[in-house]
Amino acid sequence: MFRRVRAQDVWLALVVLGSLAALAMLPIAFDAASAWGATLASGDAAPASTLSLLVASGWVLVLAMGVVAGVGSYGEIDEPAGMLTVRPPKDVAGGLLLMNAVGYVPYVVVPFGVGFAGLAVGAGTPLVLLGGVAATAALLASAMAIGYPVGLALKGAIHRSKWLSRLKPVVGAVVVVAYFWVTFAGRLPALVDALEPVLRGPPLAWLSDLALVTTPGADASPLGAAAALGLSVIVVPVGTLATVRAAEFAWFADEQRDSGAEAEPGEGSSAASGTGTPTGSTRLGDVLGLVCRRQGTAGVAATTLVRAYRAPLQLLFAAVPLLFALPMAEGALASGTVPSYAPWFAMLYGAWVAGVAAPLNLLGNQGATLPGLLTSRASGREVVHGHLLAVVAPVAPVAAVLSGAAARATGRSTAEAVGFAGLALVVVAGGAVVAAALGARFPRFDGIDVTADRTATPPSKVAFALYSILASLGVSAAGVLTDELYRVVIHSLLAPRLPFGLSLSVGGLERVALGVAIALVAAVPVAYVLAVRRVSGYYIE
Repeated sequence: MFRRVRAQDVWLALVVLGSLAALAMLPIAFDAASAWGATLASGDAAPASTLSLLVASGWVLVLAMGVVAGVGSYGEIDEPAGMLTVRPPKDVAGGLLLMNAVGYVPYVVVPFGVGFAGLAVGAGTPLVLLGGVAATAALLASAMAIGYPVGLALKGAIHRSKWLSRLKPVVGAVVVVAYFWVTFAGRLPALVDALEPVLRGPPLAWLSDLALVTTPGADASPLGAAAALGLSVIVVPVGTLATVRAAEFAWFADEQRDSGAEAEPGEGSSAASGTGTPTGSTRLGDVLGLVCRRQGTAGVAATTLVRAYRAPLQLLFAAVPLLFALPMAEGALASGTVPSYAPWFAMLYGAWVAGVAAPLNLLGNQGATLPGLLTSRASGREVVHGHLLAVVAPVAPVAAVLSGAAARATGRSTAEAVGFAGLALVVVAGGAVVAAALGARFPRFDGIDVTADRTATPPSKVAFALYSILASLGVSAAGVLTDELYRVVIHSLLAPRLPFGLSLSVGGLERVALGVAIALVAAVPVAYVLAVRRVSGYYIE
């Protein structure tokens, strides 16, 4: 279990970032809970309704996390044939249930602990913590005992159905998009309002009674609190037994796999060298050969495009910024206007896609074909050119059109829209070159599990971080230098937050942006040379 968690380093990085954001909210939560505690102690029971809703919502959230854990990779076993031979399924399933419950302890105990501590401080009595501790333990144990076996049962149903197996990535993508839409587009209050009748009714109302039964002025029902405790004591063993049955259903299924499952194309080296058979890669290479002087460049570009077509899960990492565009789309649909930063976002996203889609891990993406590519007739220059051609040719025109159209939709003139489109072409091409240098310098060869039977190889964390920073700096510098409104917005965001008493005028911001732009423009040819030299001199130990 711990080995599996450590292997998902990209997702762990995202979890760490999310946890840091949540930790920043804890002082605010403590102050709010303290104020509610003081209000309750004064005889006003109004905050009890809000507190009850928060406790019930927390139970639903932990239930959802349990379902996701069961249906995802945390419902799998490392080396199942050996593990299930050494230990019976009930031991393994029980251990996984316990491990997942323990894994979610920080995400439940920390926010609830801070909240009940603030409530106790405001109420002026430590007795508040007794109900809080009992409710937190009952919440985590009961929600996980129900959610985890449900997730395992769903996993078993997916394993037994070829149709559901094919549909799983789509459903997963929909769930992720829905999560970010609810979180970042301000839909969470509306969702809670829709679920309010369920959250305020039994048995979730009993859990709220348990949480507040020792809080003065909360008017919680002792009978409801006792019912919550008794029901939790019943649910945990029943849920453990259900976990064992659901695990057997999931793990001993004859998995139905699509015969056309995505696989990495194996003709990379032959296409690059021009000796392949007439496959889709070589036919595409012939077409690209009309615009490329060198056969190796066309072959590498064709192979890269075919790989993206046959293994589209690899492009999943290029779609990440779209999740943060959901609030922009939501606001545009609600107001009927396009925000002024939309052209810059389109430009930044075009540079991101062009970099992440292939160049940011141009060596690691080769997989088993890397030795053949390195020993083929394609030079390092042709390998770099091929990857750049494969991403710039399809992405740059789309980014230019989107950026220009967004600029026109925001009320800018036609000349400005054309300028945005031209700048997008330059930014996408330059970003791809920088990404190629980072990908050649920091390759990654080990993949992560995307579905039960499919893996993808993301760029390394260092390449991801550096490219994200450089792409953001480049687009921001261009925006400050060319767009007055963007310049004012960035100045208003930066000026009040500078450390050590530093000050920054609008003119100073322009000078900083000019320096950044010059440095990044100068970095593009340097990055190109570094990428070519790195690929040309790369060898496998």
